[in-house]
Amino acid sequence: MKALYVYNATSGKGKVVAKKDYIIKELKTIYKQVDAIGSESEEHFKKICKDACGNYDALIFSGGDGSFNMVVNAIADEKDRPVLGVIPTGTINDAAKNFGISANVKKALKIIKNQRIRKFDIGKLNDMYFVFTVAIGAYADIPIITTKKEKKKMGALAYYFKAVPSIFKLRKVEGDAIIDGKETYHYKTPFVLIMNSSHVGGFNINPKSDIYDGKMDLFLARPGIFNSLLHFLFFRKKIKHLQGSEIEITVNCDDYWDVDGEKGPKGNAKISVLPSHLSVFCKK
Repeated sequence: MKALYVYNATSGKGKVVAKKDYIIKELKTIYKQVDAIGSESEEHFKKICKDACGNYDALIFSGGDGSFNMVVNAIADEKDRPVLGVIPTGTINDAAKNFGISANVKKALKIIKNQRIRKFDIGKLNDMYFVFTVAIGAYADIPIITTKKEKKKMGALAYYFKAVPSIFKLRKVEGDAIIDGKETYHYKTPFVLIMNSSHVGGFNINPKSDIYDGKMDLFLARPGIFNSLLHFLFFRKKIKHLQGSEIEITVNCDDYWDVDGEKGPKGNAKISVLPSHLSVFCKK
């Protein structure tokens, strides 16, 4: 069996570079051939992952949520997709939490060594794929406007400091949500949140999430103080929770969608689920 190890040296304060040799050594205990490539840019990272399809049994990568998103967008359209092995080294690592993968390198490698594979769902917003969440409105731009330099210096605190202005700047997103082409809901909310995971921003706000059920979770909070942030923390009855395998959203704002923490498109969106589309080594 062949494995490719690709790492993003800018994620997780560059710590992964120092552990590169250890990771490769451990991978060689389970794979006959292990190749390793360090990416020089985001485009280079995506190309490496895309080229791995059909050539490797496993694609092991280090990085955060942004790296996970790049991997998914690089391989989702390919026919012969390798099993993903995740070594989380990012700031938040929301995507990896879906699979019980620890940010501890030794523990993450143990999951890969156990070789427990499970297929999981991914989402698609217009032409972009995503793993764990898309959002628009208040708070949605925080991962986009937080610079890599700020994340390296402050870690997760960088996101929380950026969130402070959004708490006091009242927002209202209005439009219609169409679930599976059948039910239409008119909404007014500070932000639209669609999740395929349990965690967002490091918080476990969707504990009953199932990344294997072929559905997305849509949350529409009633307008409230702090742009309804308290509703998610303390007053869940004030949040409309809907599920569907295809969700169409119309919006009245010109914001960018946040797609796994990356800048997505503007305007109306069609979100669809690709069930059991990718495979990952995960915790039992």
